[in-house]
Formats: sequence, structure tokens, C-alpha cells
Amino acid sequence: MVADISTPGLLASYTGYMTTHPGILAAFIIWDSIHSHHKMEHSAAYGPFVAGIKPFLSGPIEILHFDITEPEQLKKALEAPVTQVSRLQVTPGQAAPFLEGYHTGLKKYIVGEKYKGITLLYPYEDP
Repeated sequence: MVADISTPGLLASYTGYMTTHPGILAAFIIWDSIHSHHKMEHSAAYGPFVAGIKPFLSGPIEILHFDITEPEQLKKALEAPVTQVSRLQVTPGQAAPFLEGYHTGLKKYIVGEKYKGITLLYPYEDP
């Protein structure tokens, strides 16, 4: 995302191509709050910004908001050569059992000696 550095609340922007899907670009935009992002979306600069990138897009822009609860872990992930981002839709009311099973399975089957950690972020919009 190209943004004026004076955009209130914009802290950082990271982009990268998905190695498994070469036509997909991921952008991680770090805001100080969800309100700053919404304010920018309703600013005079947003329309021209989107109009400038839209001709290059093959589909709609998908935006997911997450509260960053483990900033050091996210920093490690963004500095890694490859960062996996998974979007998992969990049945309403099943988040706790899912997370318990996920962490148990992760420790049992995935974690190795070079493991650097994991961060799970919850969508801001999820009730």
C-alpha cells in the first residue's frame, strides 16, 4: 500500500507475493487502531488511492482486521523468509475447543527444534 506517511494512525505497511499463488499479493497494514483505518477509508484520499490500484486487481479487495496481541511474535513472522497466513472459519461457539485441539496438535505433530513460535489473531469483526 502506498500511503502518505502523514496518514494519521498508519504505523507500518508490509507487502509480499504469495509463493504458492504468484498472482496474489498480501499486504499487512499496521494501524494504531481500527478507528484510524476506518477514518482513512472515509477520507478524500481513499477514493483516488483505490481507483489507482483497481485496474491491476483481478478480484475484490478483501480486508480482515486483527487485534495484535503479541507484537514481538508478529515481528518475527514478518521478518521470516516465508510467513504463512491462514484464514480459518471456526463454527460459532467452538473457538475454545478449536484452539485447545489446535495447540495440542501443534505441539504433538508440528513443532520442531527450529520452531520460532506462533501467533493466533482473532478478527476484530468476529462477534
